[in-house]
Amino acid sequence: MEDLLKASARMINLPSTGLTILLYPWIFWVLWTSRNQLLFEDKFFSETEMVAKAIKAAKEWQASLPDRKFVSDSPKDCHPSNSLPQVPAHCHLMCSDAAWNGSSFQGGLAWICKDAANTVTFQGTESRRYVSSALTAEALALKAGLSKAISSNIKDVICCSDSKVLIDAITGNKNVTVIRGILHDLGVLSNSFSSISFKFISRKCNGPADLLAKNALFLLSNNPSVVGNSID
Repeated sequence: MEDLLKASARMINLPSTGLTILLYPWIFWVLWTSRNQLLFEDKFFSETEMVAKAIKAAKEWQASLPDRKFVSDSPKDCHPSNSLPQVPAHCHLMCSDAAWNGSSFQGGLAWICKDAANTVTFQGTESRRYVSSALTAEALALKAGLSKAISSNIKDVICCSDSKVLIDAITGNKNVTVIRGILHDLGVLSNSFSSISFKFISRKCNGPADLLAKNALFLLSNNPSVVGNSID
């Protein structure tokens, strides 16, 4: 016990970092990348430098996370409009949505596409065992819907989501690092269309897609083998 007390006395506490997330995953990451840089680039970093790099990376990640109100089981935005955008005769309207469980990190994705006559062209769902956040789930649902639209040979589409953060990120009104990779994929998929636009709609307008997404999450929660389930 005496030896333990002496060892504790020699320990130096880190100053406050201002982080609200765990630091150890970033320490592990920096240790791994520093090890690779030492082996392949002959670059050496001291313990102090590696800790500083880990704290910096963790702060960047924390700053990129959406506001707390968007990280919940059913994070939706409020919007005064209760009507969907007008759809030109040559165009299609695709609504996507996601349901996310913050305890299990499971997600249910859904999308519905209709033509100008309000006839369903296609619809589908997908279940994911691990999704890091509600915003990521919303982005993945939109990505899946766009992929289906491309395979359905649709050239003009209006994409609607009730996640304002997602739409702002796509349109450049908000910088969201956490879904940067998916945003890149959405940009690549968008190049396949003659015209494409992204609109924020209210949750009330997105009821059908919301119901499909919740059903997909419910099926996954009660039957873990149900993954990638899709309906057309």
